[in-house]
Amino acid sequence: MMGQRLWFIALLLGLFVYAGCKRNAGKDNTEELSTPVKALVMQGREFLKQSPSCATDTVRCATVSARYPLATDGPGEAVRRINDTIDAYVRLSLGVFAASPDDLPESLEETADDFLQEYEAVTTEEAGFATPWSAELEGQVLYQSDEAVSVELTTYSYAGGAHPNYFSFLFTFDPSTGRQLTLAEIVPDTNQVKLIAEEAFRQARELTPGESLSEAGFFWGEPFQLPENWALTADGLYFFYNPYEVAAYAMGITEFTIPRAKLPGMLAPKPEQ
Repeated sequence: MMGQRLWFIALLLGLFVYAGCKRNAGKDNTEELSTPVKALVMQGREFLKQSPSCATDTVRCATVSARYPLATDGPGEAVRRINDTIDAYVRLSLGVFAASPDDLPESLEETADDFLQEYEAVTTEEAGFATPWSAELEGQVLYQSDEAVSVELTTYSYAGGAHPNYFSFLFTFDPSTGRQLTLAEIVPDTNQVKLIAEEAFRQARELTPGESLSEAGFFWGEPFQLPENWALTADGLYFFYNPYEVAAYAMGITEFTIPRAKLPGMLAPKPEQ
């Protein structure tokens, strides 16, 4: 159990250290343009690769699949930054056997090859091995306006062990520059948001206002914290806690949305449908 939690923490740190580097590298002070900014267009990409044995045996089979959005048109620098960030997270999420982000292959194709080769090695070494493996990623655009675009990437993987791993990561970009936005840029009063979020967390987990979060099995004895994962939606501000992030794997995920009505003046208007 502790090993699984440490694995998740290592992945989480790797992802958000990378995100911090991308945010810092992408900042500039020349974002105001005198000409209209070209609208950002997001479209889906699909990828599928399987071990040769899948053609005849669905049990002795390994699969890597991904469906996620990429920017296909818009301001050139924004398209590049957004796609670079999403591509890196896709490879990091599906790179199950990479020891660290520095060890990741440079392409999704190579990432899939590593997974399939590991599976073939196990099936060769273990006679009678008959357990399917998979690494699957699904992505979607949760919100898009002239001010922000929020993307969700959700990964499910099983490569042996007591249970599969699944996690989601959320990103909110400035569509004119491709820079990742911070929560403080969306809602300047993050202290007030934290108070509202704790109330929403308790409601999602069916906890009373005075009940101890620690005794209920959350936050590992620490005070309530906002998650790293947040996104805009048409309904409001969406928060997501992954397994192991604030509780044991068996507790699953925690997710909730703070409605726009509870955040007056904090969020941009809903985009027109």
